[in-house]
Amino acid sequence: MGAGELHIASARPVQHATMTRRWKRLLPFVVSTCLVLYLVWKVSLGALAQVAATLDWRLLIPATALLVLFLYLWDSLCIARLFSQPEQSLSYRRALQARGFSYLLSGLNYELGQAMLAWKVAQGQRTSVVAAAAGCLLVMVIDLTVLLGFGLLGALLQHEDGRSVAILCGSGLLGLAGSAMLIWFLPKDGRAWLTGSRWGSWVGSWTWRKSGQLLLLRCGYYVIILLYAGAGLAICYIPASLQVVCSVIPLVLLADGLPISVSGLGTRETALLYLLNPDQPERLLAFSLMWSAGLLVGRIGIGLAYWWISSDTLASPAQASPEQEASPC
Repeated sequence: MGAGELHIASARPVQHATMTRRWKRLLPFVVSTCLVLYLVWKVSLGALAQVAATLDWRLLIPATALLVLFLYLWDSLCIARLFSQPEQSLSYRRALQARGFSYLLSGLNYELGQAMLAWKVAQGQRTSVVAAAAGCLLVMVIDLTVLLGFGLLGALLQHEDGRSVAILCGSGLLGLAGSAMLIWFLPKDGRAWLTGSRWGSWVGSWTWRKSGQLLLLRCGYYVIILLYAGAGLAICYIPASLQVVCSVIPLVLLADGLPISVSGLGTRETALLYLLNPDQPERLLAFSLMWSAGLLVGRIGIGLAYWWISSDTLASPAQASPEQEASPC
């Protein structure tokens, strides 16, 4: 094999890896676009536009704006509590900044947003990005626990109608509880190895008390979403009892949390229509699209604001430099 052929052969894996990364980044946009177009076609664009004109936007728009704001403030509180250690605390202001910066990317791609969050937290605490990413992973596990718990509670309140959901959520909770107990009761050598690893460094300083505190904080986070969903359904005259909201919305949040769509756009609508199966699907689709668009626009707006403030702060010394050069001192 000649030098040219060897160079071409070695370049092929690199090109393949580059194409794979590009497709992974484009996948959320493709999935969201295809799902939204399919749902709009299914209910018909005319029916969707007709129903959208009858919705009370004077209530829906402020409610969605408040949802974005409250979730941002509450999520930042959870981040500050999660990463604060006795010897190394993370201020609420730093947490607001880290979450704000991550919104610019997480609104488009969940994985990139979490990577940005881990990077900003690592900067604030002067620790490794991997350690911060491990903390973000812990939040995801606790979120899964909270959503399964809400789903189980709502399903139990529905009695016979919620049996399948109760089995699904109960099985998931048992699996998470078993994994937690397995980590907690690891042999001494295994626990020392896990604590010493980059991804398991948080295990040594973590306690059941901190788990309980973070669990309560994340419950509050999702209660905000449940209240918004219940209020939005009522504003749009879509019948849904408290039991249905508590059992269905957590499953919807599990679906839109999958990193296969843009900020849950498409997956949220599909899950809502499938689980609620309303008499007027176009009305529910209009509300859900408002929900998704509000989260997407609001979070990207917060992210852009932080980027603008950051770039303006960085540009200030450069603007002041000519005056400093002209000064006789």
